[in-house]
Amino acid sequence: MRRSSWLCAALLAFWTVGCAGAGRAPRPPQEDPDNVASRLGRGDWMVSQATRVSKVLEPRPNLPPRHVGFLIASDYRQVRGGPVFTMYKVTTLNRDEQIGHIDQLGRGTRYEPRRNGTFESVDVGIGTLTQQVAAIFGLPRGVQLEPTSERRLAFEALDRNGDSLLSPEETAEYGDRIRSADANRDGRVDFEEFEAIDVL
Repeated sequence: MRRSSWLCAALLAFWTVGCAGAGRAPRPPQEDPDNVASRLGRGDWMVSQATRVSKVLEPRPNLPPRHVGFLIASDYRQVRGGPVFTMYKVTTLNRDEQIGHIDQLGRGTRYEPRRNGTFESVDVGIGTLTQQVAAIFGLPRGVQLEPTSERRLAFEALDRNGDSLLSPEETAEYGDRIRSADANRDGRVDFEEFEAIDVL
């Protein structure tokens, strides 16, 4: 196996360990413990703390796009030097439910459930990022990717009525921590005020 192929396989093996969450979430196929990629020392690789999140939107004729999941990008680099690799995790609306991944070469893999409770890795080919995400979701019309952030997602989760403002009722369980961010004293917290909070 060529060195570049071995590095790609090693990175993929390291990246997929523990990607899926608990519950009914798909678990990426496990690596063979005798495989050389599985024996890669954890000290040789590290993942950066910079994670980028995008919403995956399904276009619909004459209707607003439908939010179907997330694309999560993580950068990896070898501790001893070398290039940075970006790997992508594709999830449902529950970000613990990983349904596929895209490697740094643009190759997509979908996790398809089997009857025995395991999952099979299905190669969906090589293409652009949006093409691979659409193939993993099985959406023939393609997808749109809308960059977002963890802070924005937290704000949207709190904004239960979807008016882009956090009312006292929506933040009551958090005490004064969020309410005190109301800089203009209108009784509600907008996203700019929410983003200014140092620690949530």
